[in-house]
Amino acid sequence: MKIPLAELISKADTEILRLNQAASTLMQYRWAWHRFEVFCSENGMTEFTDEALASYLRFLATERDEGRFKEWKYKLLRKSALVLAEVNHTGTYRWKLSKQASPNAGLNTVFRPVQDYFEAWLTHQGLARDTQDLYAVIARRTLASWQSRGITDFRALGGAEVASALVSLAESYHPGSMRTVLSAVRVLCRFLEESAGCSGLSRSVPRGASRRVRHVSVLPSEKIEMLTSSPDPDTVTGIRDRAMLLLGARTGLRPVDIVALRLQDIDWRQGQITLVQRKTGVVLNLPLLADVGEAIANYLLHDRPTGVNDEHVFLRTQAPYVALAPSNGLHHMASSAFARTGVGFDPGMGHGFRVLRTSFATRMLEGDTPLPVISGALGHRGISSVKHYLAADEVHMRECCLDFVGIEPRGAQS
Repeated sequence: MKIPLAELISKADTEILRLNQAASTLMQYRWAWHRFEVFCSENGMTEFTDEALASYLRFLATERDEGRFKEWKYKLLRKSALVLAEVNHTGTYRWKLSKQASPNAGLNTVFRPVQDYFEAWLTHQGLARDTQDLYAVIARRTLASWQSRGITDFRALGGAEVASALVSLAESYHPGSMRTVLSAVRVLCRFLEESAGCSGLSRSVPRGASRRVRHVSVLPSEKIEMLTSSPDPDTVTGIRDRAMLLLGARTGLRPVDIVALRLQDIDWRQGQITLVQRKTGVVLNLPLLADVGEAIANYLLHDRPTGVNDEHVFLRTQAPYVALAPSNGLHHMASSAFARTGVGFDPGMGHGFRVLRTSFATRMLEGDTPLPVISGALGHRGISSVKHYLAADEVHMRECCLDFVGIEPRGAQS
């Protein structure tokens, strides 16, 4: 699509303003767009086209490789050009959307079409979104391992290639994760059998793997209170973080669901939260407890950025004011709370929202809550996912111990 460059830059400028970016950031984009205008003018181009973009990106790469551009300058000019491309193709700009290349860019012409087709196929298999993403990552690494071995025809794959891929994957995953890796590779092999006529691949994938059993980390109620009260209430970040910690501690919600929570998911009149879990796709209804509701309301009324066109409850505290990242951001926030309070620094204990979720489930068990109820509260598909919490309920586990009546050790005294 051809569009006058000046008009496109004006549209992109409007999109950056909409994201409430800092004034210094907006100035950097405007400077970078001017450099693109100069390049196009010098090469007789007045409209934005894919050819003009490709030519400009090659020019930037050459300047960087020959030492005339520093890395930060190259990244800024490249990013600004990709923003123009996105606005040209979609009419808008989503922050971070054009920040990185396609994850499949490292695959060659033999394996990239396979990966693209596999990802499209996954979307029709009724899997949760997180499962699709995980299978796509493992498939990409599997194909990359075959590519590195110089394989040029995936239809010639056999058991030896499957085994070599699994050995390569085992170097990147913990033993306890290999069961999931095997499942993902098996799905990929079945896909190749159905779509490309590769025979016998799935039979080459082992049926089981060793699974490391981890100790379930549980905190008593008083330490949970210390964690949820640790954020500084005099700062915007502290008020937001306290609300998220309380939400995790009182409901057992996963971090990915906390950051995905939207304003319309909270029914203030009925006092409940309704959302679709990202991991399982199951609809979850939770009570909006008084202290959780008060913390969220305090953040929404006094510290959440105003005039922002984003439906997520929890937003970044710096521009652009968009939803938080689903994993790293919350893990860092929870780890900071553990560090401030000194809670949970025993060897082997985690320092994230998983501890809050586990502690929540264990307290329900200690209160004689049936497993199906706990499973429903945590949003599991069935009770089998809850059973590993039983190991943390020491009181009830002790009741399961058997004495030695009838099987007394030899030589035991009566």
